[in-house]
Amino acid sequence: MRGTGGPVGENDLQARIDGRLPPERAEIVDTYLAAHPEERERWSQYAKQREALRAAFGAQPAGSIPTRLQVSHLLAQRHRRHRQLTRIAAAVALLVLGGVGGWTARDVFPGLASSASAMLASAVFDDAIAAHRTFSVETRHPVEVGANEEAHLVQWLSKRLGHRLIAPDLTALGFQLMGGRLLPADSGPAALFMYENGKGTRLTCYYLSANVGGETEFKYREQNGTSAFYWVEDGLAYAIAANTDRDLLLKVAEIIYQQNSPDGARAKIPPAPGKPS
Repeated sequence: MRGTGGPVGENDLQARIDGRLPPERAEIVDTYLAAHPEERERWSQYAKQREALRAAFGAQPAGSIPTRLQVSHLLAQRHRRHRQLTRIAAAVALLVLGGVGGWTARDVFPGLASSASAMLASAVFDDAIAAHRTFSVETRHPVEVGANEEAHLVQWLSKRLGHRLIAPDLTALGFQLMGGRLLPADSGPAALFMYENGKGTRLTCYYLSANVGGETEFKYREQNGTSAFYWVEDGLAYAIAANTDRDLLLKVAEIIYQQNSPDGARAKIPPAPGKPS
């Protein structure tokens, strides 16, 4: 659909959920959604997921939550992070165009690549852990599409992310696929697969398209009882989260890495805290 400001795109839909569109543009988006029932349904799912995340972070009175954990502060951080990523992408584009003059990103911005990589890691860690905390405790609706429709789920999420995804086979560690869902993220749609073992422990695998070249070693973070491993390979960021110990989660991450790697190579694993590298 075309109107004031151009066609309605993914950014408009996300901004409409956040309430960041001017009234004229919001009216155009609403008209577009009314005319496209499938898009309206997808948008409604995004809105419900965003409200679930807001509720998860805002369940307690604001006065009892530190400022750094209040939902308004977290959303403001996400918006700032998105603007920073946009500026970095623009700078890289300019440098590529300036390459004919002999410029390189290393000459002009020596820390550009590492900064972009660090920002992506932080964003994926934050979003993956937030998604795990929100949906792993659900009893009636932990997933959007169940494991009984695995083929449809994988095909749908692969199409939305623009990457060939797989639902990892974690049965060797006692985890069975429950299903998955589509999630919104600053840079586009994200995918979430959820698993559960016989003890009721749930584990989530979060995927996001990553505009950062090359590969990264595994990175680990533990936050209020939730552990997560993160890495990037072939333009896709992975984050595995669970309320479990580092050793078990590392085994899960290695299996997922091997199942997604063409040659099944072992990832470069960082030493555990307190152990020599």
